[in-house]
Order: sequence, then C-alpha cells, then structure tokens
Amino acid sequence: MIRLVIDALLIALFVAELSFNYLPKELHEIIGVALIVIIFVHFAINLRRLFALFNKLSTRKFFSIEVNLALMIGTLIILLTGLCQSNYLCPDLANATLRRNMTLHNLHTSTPYIMTILIGMHIGLHWREVKQKVLRLLGAEDFFKRRKRVFEVLILVMAAFGVLGLILNRFFDRIMMKHIFSTPATDLPAPIFIFLLVSSITFFAVITYFVAKKVFKE
Repeated sequence: MIRLVIDALLIALFVAELSFNYLPKELHEIIGVALIVIIFVHFAINLRRLFALFNKLSTRKFFSIEVNLALMIGTLIILLTGLCQSNYLCPDLANATLRRNMTLHNLHTSTPYIMTILIGMHIGLHWREVKQKVLRLLGAEDFFKRRKRVFEVLILVMAAFGVLGLILNRFFDRIMMKHIFSTPATDLPAPIFIFLLVSSITFFAVITYFVAKKVFKE
C-alpha cells in the first residue's frame, strides 16, 4: 500500500511540476522540493529491487539499470539546477550570476521533459505491475479483468492523445533547450494540459512495453 501511495504521489507531483504555467512560482518550488523528497523515498524503498537487477544480469535487466541510472542523474540535475535557480525557498543559496545563468535555466526546464520519456520507459518495463496497481487504486480491478479489451483500447486512446500532447507542447523543442514561453498546449485549460501530460507518459510506456516484449522475447 505504501509503495502504491508513493508511486501515485510521484506521478501527481511530477505532472504538477510540469504544469508550472498554471502555478504560482512559490508553489512550483514547494512542489519541486516535495517531488525530490518523494523520489528519494521511492528509491530507498525499492533499493533491494534495484540491487536484485544485478543478480543473473540479462539484457532486459541491464536496460532497466540504465533507465534507473538515467532517472537518478536527471533527478540530481533538476535538484542542483533548481537550487541554483531558486528565488523563493533558497534565494541566498546561489549568487545572482548562477540564478541568471541561462545554461542552468535551460537544463532545469529541459531535463523534466527527458524525465517524461524515462518515466514512461520505467513504467513500460514494469507494465503488468503498474497496471495492477493503477486498477487497484481506481477500484476497477474486477471490472477490467472481465473486460481486458476495454482497458487496452483506453490505454491506446490515451497514448494517441499523448502524441497530440507532444506536438502541442513542442516537446522535442523543449528537450533541445529552445527558449519557449508558451505553446498551444499551455494555452489550454489546466485539466486538459494535465491529461495530455499523463497521456504523453502513457505513450512512452506503451512504446517501451511493446518494444521490450519484442526485443527481450517476453
């Protein structure tokens, strides 16, 4: 149950952070701190499972280790650049030069979009477990157990909306650190923007699931 709550909080806080256009800047920093704390808690409670990946190392396990390592690096980049760019919670931690450094700013804004891909890949590698957790959280486990096709169609529809979200939010331009103030996605109401973000993560999860199933011969 604790893992389920932590996982749900992770996604909720991550999506909230990427929805910074709709939030006061002070709240963005507060949520950022909460997200970093939850990420470290997530790693701590799953440390045994992470180390277990090194036992009887397979191609799939090696790939999973790489994804986890990339997530750790991304978390550290967001943490360090966030501390340097902080104007409210830790304004005196870094000098004015660091706070105005465009490279740090661009790293801080582009890394979460790379993390979106990595989180999707992480979910895709643990698809069956995540699916079970999500359905249990929604109280829909029995319903979809009898209607597997319905669940699959819903996920594919969400993934399709995810592609739309990537386009509307200029996702890959953001990763390339292009200076973007707003996009067609950020002009949408917050609930729709959030739905597109979650759908984007779903898209990368679905792609990873099917590629892993094919490549690793599951």
